[in-house]
Amino acid sequence: MPCEGRGVMYQKMRLWAKIMVSMGVAITLVTFTLTLTGLQTLDAVILETEHSALESNALDILQTIALEKERGESLARLVAALPDVQERFARGDRDGLQAMLGEAYRTLSASYGVEQFQFHSPPATTFLRLHKPESYGDDLSGFRHTVVAANQTLRPAGGLEQGVSGLGIRAVVPVMFQGRHVGSVEFGLSFGKAFLETFKSQRNVDAGLYLIDQEKITPVAATAEGGSFSPPSVLLAAFGGEPQFYRTSLQAGQKGTQGTEKETPRAVYVFAVPDYAGRPFGVIELAVDRSPFVRTFEAARNTAILIGLGTLGVGLLLSLVTARGLTRRITMLISGVHHVAKGDLSVSIPQRGQDELGDLAQATDQMRGQLHDLALKVRSHARAVNGAVGDITGAVEGQAATSSQMSASVAEITSTMEELSASSTQIAEHSKAVVDIATTTYENAKKGSEAMALVMAKMNDIAGDNQNSLHEILELGTKSKEISKVMEIITAVADQTKLIAFNAALEAASAGDAGRRFGVVAAEIRRLADSVTESTQEIESKINHIQDSISRLVITSEKGATGIVAGREATLVTAGRLEDLVDAARQTTSAAQQISLSTQQQRTASTQVVIALREIVSASSHTAQSLTRVSEVSHDMARLSGELGTLVERFQLRETSGD
Repeated sequence: MPCEGRGVMYQKMRLWAKIMVSMGVAITLVTFTLTLTGLQTLDAVILETEHSALESNALDILQTIALEKERGESLARLVAALPDVQERFARGDRDGLQAMLGEAYRTLSASYGVEQFQFHSPPATTFLRLHKPESYGDDLSGFRHTVVAANQTLRPAGGLEQGVSGLGIRAVVPVMFQGRHVGSVEFGLSFGKAFLETFKSQRNVDAGLYLIDQEKITPVAATAEGGSFSPPSVLLAAFGGEPQFYRTSLQAGQKGTQGTEKETPRAVYVFAVPDYAGRPFGVIELAVDRSPFVRTFEAARNTAILIGLGTLGVGLLLSLVTARGLTRRITMLISGVHHVAKGDLSVSIPQRGQDELGDLAQATDQMRGQLHDLALKVRSHARAVNGAVGDITGAVEGQAATSSQMSASVAEITSTMEELSASSTQIAEHSKAVVDIATTTYENAKKGSEAMALVMAKMNDIAGDNQNSLHEILELGTKSKEISKVMEIITAVADQTKLIAFNAALEAASAGDAGRRFGVVAAEIRRLADSVTESTQEIESKINHIQDSISRLVITSEKGATGIVAGREATLVTAGRLEDLVDAARQTTSAAQQISLSTQQQRTASTQVVIALREIVSASSHTAQSLTRVSEVSHDMARLSGELGTLVERFQLRETSGD
């Protein structure tokens, strides 16, 4: 509801007020967006600058540690290379070493920040502490890993390491005498509060060092009062290997927890510090006062706000001037449109300017002029129409009478054509029946021809089979004759055998008892010869019967072959006549189809003529009705032209010579 109320209120505002409100809102949004974007960009640049500066300081600290370690190693190498030092260390001359190097240590400690200068016997037993001569002989192998490494590997070792005197930058170098390892020499440089204070004085950055062992945080040194700026979670996260950067506001000396002093905005960077072996053993916290950046940001913000307000004021003033000028021109245009709305087309609409409003005024005046000319023409045409309406009415009434007569004549023609169409339909139906019969005849004749072709093929197969059978029968007769010849030979042999057996029997009888057995054999041979003769006669009788049957079968086959040849000839004649019948049926079917097609076309043409005549009758009827309607419309036109003339007379027109 509040939105609807504001919408109604906006609709009721004058145009100049709407322009002012719209321009004000637009300028405000643009100014606010640009200001916000600029401030966000500036804050991002400041943030990146702060981060880069602190990160650079962190790298400088790590680089300083590395340089200090190299400096200590160079001093240790120098001492380890002195022949007198090597000889006295090898002899165990502690007092000689102290007398030789004591003054050098005091100079290095006073001027160059060297806190420890000592010698160790392998593996890590204190031989001489120049910074504490009275203390020696203690075993450091449990926690001084750089000393143990240097004495074991015979190579320099160094880096940050916790010792008896605290945390320091250690540099340990092995000492050799005549090729024999005798121990190591160490220089320890300051890395504590003094180191951090020096760093703060050079960079104006607070720094704090914290050792971390199993999440236990132990402060070592800090330049800021009150200790760490960061909570333990941040220190532990940085110890895990990911440097931490953030912004905070702390009360001076109170870590932001108590007090009423003004809070100081700071940028904080926390990073891990590696020991001699590269393992993190603590973190360093860097904090810089970012008040100058805050003041710069606030100044830029205030300047942007002032510029935005000035832009808004100038924009609103220009909008007011522009809106007032537009309102005056629109008011003049509205006045001219009101004259047109009242029917006064004789007053021109004023045109000012070459902008869109000028184009609108010009177009509106052109519309007024066109309406003026149109009204003049309408009045003239209305008078002409009123005169022509009477002529139209008379012509329409005569046309209506003629149309009625034509409609009656067309109705008679339509009736005649309908009868003709009915006859054409019957002829077409009979023609279709003839086509169906002819088609059936053609199909049957075609099937008969195909069947006769099949019969002809079968007759050819039968003739071939008959010839094969006749050939086989003739061969069988030849074989039976050959068998008869063989049987004649067998009969002759049997006769000779009987004759021989008879002679043998005679010889056996003449031989007496000695030829009795031979006589028995001869009798048996004769009996077998008689049996062979009888069997041969029986076989010969059977063969004669077979030869008679073969002769009769040959005669029958020859007669069958003659009949088959006659049947084939008759079949060929029948097939030819069936082909002629198929051709005749095909021609009959084609002629019947042509007749049917012609009758169908005639029926279609008759139907179309009937339809056209019916449409003519319908059109004539409609024409008569239309003419009646036109007559009514002409009367209405006469009435409306009179009313139109009355309406046109209401407009105030400049009379022209054409009227």
